[in-house]
Amino acid sequence: MTELAGDPLLREDDRIELHFALAAACEALGRYREAFAHARIANESKRATLDYDPSADATLLRSLRAMFSPQLARAVRGAGEPDAAPVFIIGMPRSGTTLVEQMLAAHPGVYAAGELDAFERALGLFPPIAADPRDTDAFLAELRAALRELGARYLASVQAPAPAQRFTDKMPSNFRFAVAIAAALPNARFVHVLRDPRDTCLSCYMTNFADGQNYAYDLKELGSYYRLYREQMSYVRALLPKGVMLDLEYEALVGDFEAQARRIVEHCGLAWDPACLEFWKVERPIRTASVVQVRRPLSAGSIGRWRHYERELRPLIDALHG
Repeated sequence: MTELAGDPLLREDDRIELHFALAAACEALGRYREAFAHARIANESKRATLDYDPSADATLLRSLRAMFSPQLARAVRGAGEPDAAPVFIIGMPRSGTTLVEQMLAAHPGVYAAGELDAFERALGLFPPIAADPRDTDAFLAELRAALRELGARYLASVQAPAPAQRFTDKMPSNFRFAVAIAAALPNARFVHVLRDPRDTCLSCYMTNFADGQNYAYDLKELGSYYRLYREQMSYVRALLPKGVMLDLEYEALVGDFEAQARRIVEHCGLAWDPACLEFWKVERPIRTASVVQVRRPLSAGSIGRWRHYERELRPLIDALHG
């Protein structure tokens, strides 16, 4: 692999993929300095191919918060499509969201729909409100109708099989739209997965994502994006009604899997099923970077992984603290 990575005839995207693979191989051998050297080459090369403006993420999140002020969110609470089937699993990439979905997929009452961009697409079609905001009654009536339509449009795009009581939408970046989702689908449930930010961000940095996550290829940009995520989740917690979202720590899930799995299943309004404890036996397509981990029994090996790279991660750690 090292020899091939130095081949001048190799395509750049293949070279990038090779350096990510070499980083993983060296880490598996305990050669952490070499692992990070390959990761740095891979990330710097990948970042050079991207047209990414970090300020655009901050602008988007500010606009989403402006769309649903605390007063407006309270005024339209419960107005959307009442279907209780959706369970949104949100958080940062590489935080444990795939593990949560795989556990729920083992439940006979759950259909795991994977990572969907359906709500973001539906939100892009959200109609402008014609009523004058100064006419509060008319404005709110039109907004409530639009939210019901938004929820119905989202549900129509997800074809869950008939026996399923719930379906999961495991698009981590839906944390950006959680307040809008709760307005459009007031009986939906959220599972927010949190993991040590250093482990989360290191895992992102070591991953060559198939699409998106353009913030992940530079340590400072990665730390800055994590701060935006943390800020957005503070806004979400303040506005979502009590009981709608479960905050779940990845480390707690790994430390006492059955107890936390029972919490998740109960939060989703389902009866407990012991099949959830053998999540790795579920046969279904998985198209995320966590596919290998969730096809085998649970391991705590990735907790504290960042400590192997503490010196190299200093720009990230500084950025996380602002």
